Amino acid sequence: MNDKKKAALGSVIAAIFLTVMKLTVGIMTGSLGILSEAAHSALDLGAAVITFFAVKISDKPADREHNYGHGKVESFSALIETLLLLITCIWIIYEAVERLLYKKSGDISNTFWGIAIIVISMLIDITRSRALKKAAEKYGSQALAADALHFSSDVLGSFVVLLGLVFVTIGNVFKLSIFKNADPLAALGVSLLVMIISYRLGKQTIDVLLDTAPKGVLNQVLHEVHQINGVLDVANVRVRASGPRIFIDLNIGLDRNESHRVVHSIVDEIRERLEQKILNSDIMVSTFPVDVAGEDQEIYSTVKKVVDKFPVCTNIHNIHIYEVAAEKYIAIHLEVKESMTLKESHNLSHEIGDLICQQLNDVKDVSVNFEYVKRQCILAQDVTGQNQNTITKIMELVEKVPERVHCHDIKIYSQDGKLTIFLHCEMKEEYSIEQIETLSKVIQEKIQSNVMDIDSIYIHVEPLSINKDG
Repeated sequence: MNDKKKAALGSVIAAIFLTVMKLTVGIMTGSLGILSEAAHSALDLGAAVITFFAVKISDKPADREHNYGHGKVESFSALIETLLLLITCIWIIYEAVERLLYKKSGDISNTFWGIAIIVISMLIDITRSRALKKAAEKYGSQALAADALHFSSDVLGSFVVLLGLVFVTIGNVFKLSIFKNADPLAALGVSLLVMIISYRLGKQTIDVLLDTAPKGVLNQVLHEVHQINGVLDVANVRVRASGPRIFIDLNIGLDRNESHRVVHSIVDEIRERLEQKILNSDIMVSTFPVDVAGEDQEIYSTVKKVVDKFPVCTNIHNIHIYEVAAEKYIAIHLEVKESMTLKESHNLSHEIGDLICQQLNDVKDVSVNFEYVKRQCILAQDVTGQNQNTITKIMELVEKVPERVHCHDIKIYSQDGKLTIFLHCEMKEEYSIEQIETLSKVIQEKIQSNVMDIDSIYIHVEPLSINKDG
């Protein structure tokens, strides 16, 4: 049993002891203040039991039905604790008003026993509050934090009751009727305190259940991401808390000419920086292309189509367009999967350049530079046959995309416990590259959000068959 569960179990044991002790002494003395504290402790016992099971459940990892884990069980338990506290307030206020207005106050005896019990309970509450607060900060547990708040409020409530008993004792010893109502007044003081605590706890809990962004986290995310070189835009930042974890989704704009390797490097840097600055966070980063000033979309599309005709070329990056005297010059960096001789690379660069100039009349010359990137073979296992349910789910997700998309030939490979998905998607042939990129990103995000343990998704786009478009 870890420290988190030990702290929750310790609260249950302490609440049982305090409830029995206060109830016994409250009946013996007839003190409404002590009885109200007994009722408070009884509800704390129920809350502590709920917290114990909530902490136990929230530690379960994410699964297919609960993609974000079980952390919100803690928030739900904290909401139940809030409702229990409000029930306590109603009962205490009712009893106190009965005694004050309708003179139904009974004689309070054995006040010294009452004082002794309240002092003991305060010591226990202080000890438990500190232990729970320490565990809550260590594990980021909202349920343990709520429990710590309960025990700390019990200390203040017990102190108010203690003052009431002291005044009642003084009144009994010196026959002073002025102190006769000290006990119900103390009970009212406890109820007001509990109502304030309930409001604070309830607001915090409802904020989490409604996915309110934790205070300051959104601005911190924007600040950190804008510090990273290569990030041109940040959009659709979403932050939500679930138990101790903070989930962050963001969409960043990058130069459309950046290589896949550079894009992955920027995304990794964002994840690392945010995980360091925002502890216990879960980061999901998606990207979208951004046109930089002076760039020609038609030229980029043409260059890409030409380069795609050469299997040896694996990636394009750093396309630079220069315009001199109404004529354009293009410089391209290409990644190739084979190491070539100078003669081979020279011939290939001229072949690519000539094809581009033939298709773009205003382009005077094309400079092609090659970069050999050694490809690492990833050992993987074909688990397509064992994941038919996953394939069915992916097809259902793709079919739900508003645009007409047909998905087929899905392959699933496993490496180091993570899944890589390959799928073919048929789209309308009149779609532009921009539309295809956007739609592919939507499909990837839908699959990532609904299927567990996915590392990568690769989509091969094909024209939609005529018979399927009808």
